[in-house]
Amino acid sequence: MKRIMLLLVSVSLLFLPGCWDRSSLRDARLIYGMGFDQAPHGKVKTTIVIRNMPSGDIKAPSNEVHSVIGNTARQTRDLLDSNVSEKLETYKVRALLFGKEIAKKGIFPHLDVFYRDPRASLNSRIAVVDGEASQVFYLRRVGDTLIAEHVDEVLESEEDAGVLPKTNVQSICSLLLEPGQDFLIPLLRKTESDEVAAVGTALFHGQKWTGEFNRKESVLYLMLINEITKKAQLTLKIHPQHGENPTSYITIDMLKPRLKREVKISSSGGVDVTYSGTVYAKVVEFPEDRLADSGRLEQINRELSRALTLEVKHMLDKMQRANCDALSIGRHLAAFHPEFWKKQDWEKDYAKVRFHPQIKVKILETGIIF
Repeated sequence: MKRIMLLLVSVSLLFLPGCWDRSSLRDARLIYGMGFDQAPHGKVKTTIVIRNMPSGDIKAPSNEVHSVIGNTARQTRDLLDSNVSEKLETYKVRALLFGKEIAKKGIFPHLDVFYRDPRASLNSRIAVVDGEASQVFYLRRVGDTLIAEHVDEVLESEEDAGVLPKTNVQSICSLLLEPGQDFLIPLLRKTESDEVAAVGTALFHGQKWTGEFNRKESVLYLMLINEITKKAQLTLKIHPQHGENPTSYITIDMLKPRLKREVKISSSGGVDVTYSGTVYAKVVEFPEDRLADSGRLEQINRELSRALTLEVKHMLDKMQRANCDALSIGRHLAAFHPEFWKKQDWEKDYAKVRFHPQIKVKILETGIIF
């Protein structure tokens, strides 16, 4: 019996698959950051950040940055492979950046190689740079943090603060070629002090950058799609008659705002979209004070509601001018009104959608003293 079992085990081992995709770290150079910029004559400039691990007396890891120009992302990667020792691997990429000019022409051709490579890091954070991606990576480090990790940490921090959408290579894959659904990508900028700042989001229609939101507008967008899981901070001007005096403004924390969306088709064939609900808030700064008075508090609630609704209206207008349907109105119509959707030319008809924000604000907390 033992001999039979031994024979069966031996035979079964012949049919077990091997590690066909095994890759030894000793034979690889790991790319931690990768960026694409527009080069002359329609070519692409690819910049990579390679991690050099400490050895011997070297105490800390360091960055090695390389750039090449080629016809495609795949060709530039092959050229980079020939410029460095060992084989380049992308499964550790933490930050994937696109320069402004190449993003305006379209990012999908440069992502294609990631979606076809089984070893590619699909959870890499993705962002657009207002300038060139290579300028960010050639900083090499910010303070004591290597540049790829710094970019990754900046994006993660802003996501947690409710300012930027959680975006990676995988999350935008199905949206790049999906009609009736666009997306936003975090927007970075290299500052004069050689730091990297998250300044808002880039609006995309299809695979092309068509506009941008500042930080406040990015927060408002996340509020509309109910993706603020904890809280997000807003500064609103509620007393325009005071000019630019600090007493014109109030800063609030929005506490897990949840809004309702209603999409209707009018008898004339128009599309009306209403966003409504109550945003509960905590006051974190209000130089004018006097919030202990209940009558004054109700007045502030009304002023906040008016200001927030107006800001949302301006944000929606900007989104329509960029032809960016990141609120997925088209997808909703395709799912719930398929016959109506078939008659639409969404490239033109999206701009005709009528948005009706109706948002109320109710202050729940005014601070520990007042």
